[in-house]
Amino acid sequence: MVRVIISYSMDYNSILGVNRNASETELRRAYKKKAMQYHPDKGGDANKFQQINEAYETLKDPQKKTNYDRFGTANPYERQPGGNQQYQEFNFGNVNDIFDSFFGGGGPFHRQRAPKRNRNINIRASISLQDVMQGKTLIATYRLSNGKEQSVNIDLPKGVEGNSTIRFQGLGDNLHKDAPRGDLFCKVVIDRHPEWERNGSDLHKTISVNALEMILGTKVPIQTLDGKSLNINIPKGCKTGTVMSIHEHGLPRLYNRGRGNIYITVNAHIPDIHDKEVLNLIRKIKDATN
Repeated sequence: MVRVIISYSMDYNSILGVNRNASETELRRAYKKKAMQYHPDKGGDANKFQQINEAYETLKDPQKKTNYDRFGTANPYERQPGGNQQYQEFNFGNVNDIFDSFFGGGGPFHRQRAPKRNRNINIRASISLQDVMQGKTLIATYRLSNGKEQSVNIDLPKGVEGNSTIRFQGLGDNLHKDAPRGDLFCKVVIDRHPEWERNGSDLHKTISVNALEMILGTKVPIQTLDGKSLNINIPKGCKTGTVMSIHEHGLPRLYNRGRGNIYITVNAHIPDIHDKEVLNLIRKIKDATN
């Protein structure tokens, strides 16, 4: 099973556009500006507006800010379900109450409350290149705002790109029953492979071949990521640094658009020879080819 890390953590300073040492006045000024910009009643993003309020509630409180700076969360002592998972949860009341504290009860948005929206949930999954080749089903377990844990199966398609984010609609938070569920966003990170490097849908590998075999020509077996055995034909007189290509044996492209290629870079390996007769023979060959 691939480990899935739940991550609610957000960069509150970036959300408000302030540095870590911002004063209370600077925080208030930044909050007011961002709140006016993203308030849903002004056509702004309700989820972004909620993040702004969450950031301000944390950074304005000295104890919460200290915890956030040290642990990445305002409440580091909250129970952590599962040994390999980290959760962060905030309950900051009605965001309009915070907004009204700045603009007063008769402010421009007091009469119309922001529509309720369930929060999206962000997860991060690390997978291997073999998983990219074959596709992968993950079991993601995370906690909702009501404290309940939820486990769902999510399918990562063949050919998924590294550092891409996949949206799974309707698998997020469901605190507000009268509003659509939030979504689940999975950021995909691909582990480094010891032999293969990825470039889009192409795979690159470097092999070392005895220099004498490169002079005479040879065949070198390789194992592909999907378990196939292929023989790489090294022609006579092959030079070090030569790149051999094998078409349509790379990673699958998304949406069944075929496969990429394999590129093999051939480097010469100089054998360690101590036999005098062999060395004399090599010298004769060298002299004959000059």
